[in-house]
Amino acid sequence: MNRVVLAMFSMMLAGAAMIAGAGPAPQSTKVRAEGCVQAGIETGCLVVKDVKSGKLYNVHIKKPRPEIGAGIKFTGVLHEGVTYYMQGIAVNVTTWAPKDSLKCTKGEATGGR
Repeated sequence: MNRVVLAMFSMMLAGAAMIAGAGPAPQSTKVRAEGCVQAGIETGCLVVKDVKSGKLYNVHIKKPRPEIGAGIKFTGVLHEGVTYYMQGIAVNVTTWAPKDSLKCTKGEATGGR
């Protein structure tokens, strides 16, 4: 009887381990986007709405930082962990450059696609 209970318990643990490992495929952590730099709700927060996808990114950029209202293109990786800034998808920007062909008005971009 003890062997039957032990065997059933072992099968349950093995099944639970398989279920725990079976999740959605990990999403790519690399991000490329372009848009207009806007001030976020929280002090010091910068956000960029990608002109192609419409996604809002919370961009963590080390100095030098772009000016509010500037058009930029950037690459980065998704931020892991908690962030103080609550707007958009958090991205640690690795490189950015001005995108002068984007005309930014009130945070929205026109042209330059």
